[in-house]
Amino acid sequence: MPNLLGFIRGYEQDLGFVHANLCSVPISRGKELWRPPDYGIIKLNFDASFIQEKKLATTTVLARDYRGEIVGADTYLFEEVGDAFVTEARACEKALLFARMRSFRRLIVEGDSLSVIKNVKKKEENRSVLRPIIHHIHRLHLIFDKVPYNFVPRAVNGTVQALALEGRRRRVGGNWVDGVPNFVRLVVEKDW
Repeated sequence: MPNLLGFIRGYEQDLGFVHANLCSVPISRGKELWRPPDYGIIKLNFDASFIQEKKLATTTVLARDYRGEIVGADTYLFEEVGDAFVTEARACEKALLFARMRSFRRLIVEGDSLSVIKNVKKKEENRSVLRPIIHHIHRLHLIFDKVPYNFVPRAVNGTVQALALEGRRRRVGGNWVDGVPNFVRLVVEKDW
């Protein structure tokens, strides 16, 4: 019995050392990649571009199917915007409005704003400045069959960032009916 207890204590100590060493070493995952959703699901990536001095913001939604093909893209221009967090929350909201307009039912929503994703995932009442937007997102969520919200690093959201910058540069709002610009298509191919 004493030998068994000694073994267990030693094993527990080894596990503690391993855990401490793993937690102190940053894990490098290599280059993060955009991944296509399963068949029948549309992946919506959203982002925002904000110029504080001009109080101008552009939000972008890019929808792709299980093959990675772009099935829709929208940019929205906002004036007199005071906060980048509000802009990112509006981008998430616009993603759901876009999905409703296009009659998508099963979604995955991804964005690179961790604060927005965390606020959307919370079930309790939000007390931040984002409260009305988050509340509207929760209401829109009920329209769809399934909507998980995922945080993705900026590197994964590169295509949407490129489209947001192009929308802001051109001051174009609305649906990219004729397809996205060629350089955005190149970024999509690079994502793969």
